[in-house]
Amino acid sequence: MPLKKIGTIMHLTKSNNIVIKAEEIPQINETVYLKNKTEIGRVIEVFGPVSSPFILVKYNNKSKIEEGKEVFIEAK
Repeated sequence: MPLKKIGTIMHLTKSNNIVIKAEEIPQINETVYLKNKTEIGRVIEVFGPVSSPFILVKYNNKSKIEEGKEVFIEAK
């Protein structure tokens, strides 16, 4: 499965969501992965200014995440 980079993890919220600084805009409900193809959650919202958007991902708690890590979606 080839991956496409969508951004970088900024932080994990108290409500267990991941905020990502977006480089590419994914579809809502699209699965998000780490570079090693570990699934970390699904996109639930894209927000912020058009010139500098953010992505909110519902974290699945199945893998360790760290600020600054690159995140990906499945390339189409």
